[in-house]
Amino acid sequence: MAYNGSNTCRIRSKMLTDTQISHFYTHGFILMKNPFGEACMQQIDQADSSNRKKNNWSNDFNKLACQFLTVGELVLEMVEQPKLIEMAKQLLDCDEVHIGACGFGEALKIISQDGRPFQQVDWHSDGGPEVKQVSFRTALDCHHSGNAPLRVLPGSHLRLKAEVWEELIQLEIASGQHQDIPSISFVKHPAEVEIMLDPRWTLVWTPSCWHATGIKTTIGLRRAIGWNYFPRGGRTRDAAAVKHIFSNQWESWSLQRQKLWGLLD
Repeated sequence: MAYNGSNTCRIRSKMLTDTQISHFYTHGFILMKNPFGEACMQQIDQADSSNRKKNNWSNDFNKLACQFLTVGELVLEMVEQPKLIEMAKQLLDCDEVHIGACGFGEALKIISQDGRPFQQVDWHSDGGPEVKQVSFRTALDCHHSGNAPLRVLPGSHLRLKAEVWEELIQLEIASGQHQDIPSISFVKHPAEVEIMLDPRWTLVWTPSCWHATGIKTTIGLRRAIGWNYFPRGGRTRDAAAVKHIFSNQWESWSLQRQKLWGLLD
């Protein structure tokens, strides 16, 4: 779906404060008022309603990335806003960033297709201390306590992955629910933060922080839209999806846009 209207998703917030940047470095996340506004969220919701039943994406591409990109120019311009890019550069302490991953929809449904008894995402991190990334995530529906809220382990992005994993597994074993060493973990960690994200707020975080979700016990949608900025040389997971969705357009994009979407070295 192409977006042809006026863009109402321009950022309405100031740059990050030193205190916010320090909190991000130490804990791995900050929350800020949704910088895009209600009208922008409504446009994205309408685009999702139009696209949801139309697309059957190949397994060659990340399905949530395809759903994101199909919204069209509206989301491209959101991601490309100079103030967002400057925020990412501040948090990553670099002079150049690109979008290495994006997604829109209900990740919970895709992950829980492996046969697990509940719609719930297990503990994991999308990179260790060596992976520098910042992600902007905004909910389109309220991720309240019954709608699988995000659970984050603050500061875990600074720790070795093997160390955090062993800690989680030991907590799992201590719960008395396992006969063997478990291969996945949902256990409650004493230091975790449960984030009740709703459309009023945007989570700015590093997915290198260990995270999981609560259990979805209510009916209804649990959608979020998000994207990750990386410094030069970082991940370009969804570059193939960008080329696929914009197959007749991307080569005519400006070099700046191609570079920002990870299509050029």
